[in-house]
Amino acid sequence: MTDTTSARKFSGTQLLTVFLSVSSAAAIVLALLGYGVALSVETKFGIPHAVVFNSTSDLLTLGSWAVMQMLGYLSKLSEWGFYAEIWEMSWPATKIALIVAVAILLVGALALAVPALLRRWTGLSGAVKQARGFASAHRRVAVIVGVPLFILGTPLVVMPLASLVVLVGLVLLACFLSIIPIAGLQAGSTHIDDWVVGPTVCTPLIGRDARLQSKPVSAQRGGTKIKATTCVSVKKSEGQEHRGRVVFATFNAVVLYDPATGAVRRVSTDGASIEVIDKL
Repeated sequence: MTDTTSARKFSGTQLLTVFLSVSSAAAIVLALLGYGVALSVETKFGIPHAVVFNSTSDLLTLGSWAVMQMLGYLSKLSEWGFYAEIWEMSWPATKIALIVAVAILLVGALALAVPALLRRWTGLSGAVKQARGFASAHRRVAVIVGVPLFILGTPLVVMPLASLVVLVGLVLLACFLSIIPIAGLQAGSTHIDDWVVGPTVCTPLIGRDARLQSKPVSAQRGGTKIKATTCVSVKKSEGQEHRGRVVFATFNAVVLYDPATGAVRRVSTDGASIEVIDKL
């Protein structure tokens, strides 16, 4: 009878390793998206992005806003303008990656073409044949000369090539990682334009009877549905109150926007009471 216990344990370990690797990569991507969302707050309202978040958890929370905004892009996957917009936004990073890729192709083409050209050069081919003949006839001399040359020459050739490969890899990695915050910046800016600045009214308060309906009553004006935004009042324990439209929220803070005055503030929610309101 075949013992499958070790195989099952090995498969379970592999699955756990893959799961942890995928989870770590997803957390990094989500944090980078959140950093881009924080940049969108600075781009749109001028609040320094560094004060929008305090921890990695805040970045993950901001990244979820970007993911929800990106879900709306799924309907645009068949539109060429969608890809053109992404290319335009990520061009500062993709330009470097494109230059590096073209350089790699040129170096590869030269590496393939140079040996073919050398074989066509009769003089060099003859010199190579003479060197091989001399090495075959004088093996000791070839070893005495060749081994030191190999020991000294290999680091001189390998180290620059290895450094070049590492440098190219780091540049490509940096370009790829920089595209993710740019996507978060674009998603955050779109969310601010569509759901913070664009709406003309706050989301109306809905009573129990309306919420129990299959289709809750939405904000309407003249029988036409209009886009509404979330407005809150943050009341501090010392009596201070802050009102505004919710831009983004983290675990212990919320960014509020007042459309009447244009004021934007980051308000700490520690020990505060938060109330949803239908008008500012």
